[in-house]
Amino acid sequence: MLLRYGIIPLAPLITALRSDTLFGHFCWAIRYQKGEDALEAFLRLYDGQKPAPVLFSSGFPSGFLPRPVLPPLSRKESKEFAEQRCKDRDAFFSALARMKSWNNRRWIRISHWKALKERYDNKALYEQLYEEGDKSDHMEGIQELTAHNRISRISGAVQPEGGGLFTREKTWYSLGASLDLYVQILDEDMQSSVHDFLTRYLPQTGFGADKSMGMGALEIARDDRFKPEELDVAEANARVSLSLAAFSNMGTYPAYYRLFTKFGRLGGDFAFVSPTGGNVRPFKKPVLMYEEGAVFFGSPRLETMPLLDNVHSDVRIRHCGIPITLPLKIREDLCHA
Repeated sequence: MLLRYGIIPLAPLITALRSDTLFGHFCWAIRYQKGEDALEAFLRLYDGQKPAPVLFSSGFPSGFLPRPVLPPLSRKESKEFAEQRCKDRDAFFSALARMKSWNNRRWIRISHWKALKERYDNKALYEQLYEEGDKSDHMEGIQELTAHNRISRISGAVQPEGGGLFTREKTWYSLGASLDLYVQILDEDMQSSVHDFLTRYLPQTGFGADKSMGMGALEIARDDRFKPEELDVAEANARVSLSLAAFSNMGTYPAYYRLFTKFGRLGGDFAFVSPTGGNVRPFKKPVLMYEEGAVFFGSPRLETMPLLDNVHSDVRIRHCGIPITLPLKIREDLCHA
């Protein structure tokens, strides 16, 4: 079962709304509401033998999906594309400039996805963009970098080492901006827990860093208009990730991808109390992940992958890099990563 939820940010986000962090928040919700035993029983379901009971996507601009990561058009293809549509020199170079800007786009409108899901490649996408006048109607967040004083936990004063400052990035959203979040539930018994987590627990407690100071405030509701069957593909030859992806033997799966290094840290009580006593150890080991939009060729059963272990000095702690994927049929000559 694939569901979609709409999210309205009510305050800036310091922590990006990404799949693995959402999964961590969900685990802490189980721990706080049902206890340690319930959380351990839930995590045992991600054993690599059965499909994962619950998976989250990352948050995307409303009405958009991650653009599949495929090689850009060659110089020859780009030239031919512009020449076929432009009658004079100025228009030709203008078309090339527009195509260059399209290469950097990370999102694709759902209307384009539906139109191209049976025959996807970048040229077909550019034809859609060119015919529609290159509209871009999604609201990106605005990044703000702020400086903060570094406080000594011993003296309570500003630390002079390194200038006594550190920087943090906030993401601000315009009034009326909204995001889409997808949830895959393969265990029907978890549906009410997921709905409660998204529509009640998360809005009440906040998301990510500095939520106690008002950051990460969200309004979330289920999108009942969403029809997952509209994204189905009869003869798909690839799957596109809606989540950050990292799992055992990931490199053996043919794919196109962008790499992302996740420097994660523990949440909940473990952010300020060591899981096993002693000094607080909130930071996980770096995890190399595929960004959203990674294209996996064939029809791999990625939902059966186990959680990543060995990501922290406490062996009980694991990391979720199991992605939600959507089917897609892409041009055959591109299916050789």
